[in-house]
Amino acid sequence: MNAAMNAALNEISDLLSQETGIMLPAARQTSLRAALRRAAPEFDSAGFLRATSDPACRRDLLERLIDEVTIKETTFLRDRGQLQAIDWHGLLRRARDAGSRAIRVWSVGCASGEEPYTLALLAQEAFAPAQAPVDVLGTDIAGNALVAAAAGRYRERAVQALEAPLRGRYLDRESDGSYLVGGRLRELVRFRRHNLAKDPIPPAGEVGFDLIACRNVLIYFRQELVTRVIEALERSLHPGGMLLLGAADALKRTTTQPARAAVRSHGPLRSGDGPLRRPLQRKPPRSHEQRLTAAIGAADRGDRDGALTQVATLLADNPLDAEAHFVQGLVLLEAGDPASAAAALRRALFADASFALAAFTLGRAYDVLGDGPAARRCYEQVLRTLHPEDHGHDLILRQVDLGDIAAACRVRLGGWP
Repeated sequence: MNAAMNAALNEISDLLSQETGIMLPAARQTSLRAALRRAAPEFDSAGFLRATSDPACRRDLLERLIDEVTIKETTFLRDRGQLQAIDWHGLLRRARDAGSRAIRVWSVGCASGEEPYTLALLAQEAFAPAQAPVDVLGTDIAGNALVAAAAGRYRERAVQALEAPLRGRYLDRESDGSYLVGGRLRELVRFRRHNLAKDPIPPAGEVGFDLIACRNVLIYFRQELVTRVIEALERSLHPGGMLLLGAADALKRTTTQPARAAVRSHGPLRSGDGPLRRPLQRKPPRSHEQRLTAAIGAADRGDRDGALTQVATLLADNPLDAEAHFVQGLVLLEAGDPASAAAALRRALFADASFALAAFTLGRAYDVLGDGPAARRCYEQVLRTLHPEDHGHDLILRQVDLGDIAAACRVRLGGWP
C-alpha cells in the first residue's frame, strides 16, 4: 500500500514538474501529500491521478494543486539594497529613446503582489511629485495568489520594512489593522496569470521590457529550465534594460554568465555596490581588499584570466585565503569545470569552515557532478553556519540575500523555504 502510494506521489510530482517546472523530489512527499489533502480532499493520491486523466477535471485539479504547492511568502521592499540600485531616470531615458512613453516593468512570479507594488512605489518616489511613468506587470502561475495581489490587502508583517511616511503615502490603514494599497500605486500595476515553464516569454501580447525582476523563482526549477528561462528573459529586455535575479537564483546558474551578480543588465552592468564593479587597474592593487575586489569585478565581466590572476596573487601571500579560493571555485564552476571548482571550494572551507556561501557553491558543484549525497551535506552545512550577523566575508556577501541562500538550501534538502 505504501509502495503504491509513493509511486502515485512520484507520478504526481512528475506531472507537476511537467506543468510548472517546479521540482518536488521524493524528500518532499510529506509536503506533497499535505498539499493534495488541501487541494482535493475527496481523493487519495491514486484517485487524484485517475481524476486528472479526465480532460473535464484535469485543468481544475492541477490548478488547485499548483495553488497549494507554490510559495507565496514575500514582503514589501524585500532585498531593499538590490531594489534601490535601480536607476529609474536612466531607464526612462532609454525607454523614451526607444519610442516608449513609460518604463515597462515585469515582476515575474509576483505571488501575492508585494513586489510589483514595491516597484511601483519606488518608481513613484523617484519621480515624485509627478505620477511615475511606469507600467508594472505582475505575473504568477497561482490563481489564488493573483486574486490576493489584485485585492492588495496586507498584514503588518508584509509591510514592516516600509517606513511610516511611505505607508502613509501609499497604503490605507483599515479598521482591522490591515493595509490596503492606495490608488496611486494601483494605477501603475496590473496582474495576469503566466506559467514560466509552458507559456511564451514574454507573455503573449506583451512587448519588450525595460526592467524585469525574477527573484527567488528559479530556485524551484530544473536546471535546464533555469537556463532556458533566463535566456528568454534576457531576450525580453529592451537594449539597456535590467534583469534582477535573486541571489540564490543567480548562483544556481552553471553557464558562462556571471553567477554571483544579483543585479544584471542587458547592456552595461549596473549595481548599487560600486566597489564590486571597479575595473581592473593597470597597476596591480596592493591591498587584500583591492585585489579581491578586482578579482570579483573581473569574474563579473567574464574575464576569467583576470580574475584568476588576482586570485593567484592573493594565494601567493596567503595559501589559506578562503575568499580567494572561493572566487577561484566560482570562476572554475562557471567555466564548466565543476571538479576543479569543487577542489577550490573545499580549500575555502578548509580555511574557514563557517564560510556558508562557499558551502552553498560547493553544493552546486556537487549537483553538477551528480553527487547528490555530497551536495546535501553542503546544503546542511550552509543552514548550520549561515548567520545574518556574520561579517567575516562582507566583500563577498555584499550583494547576496542570505535569506535567499537559506531558502535555496531548504528546497534542495526537500523542504519548504
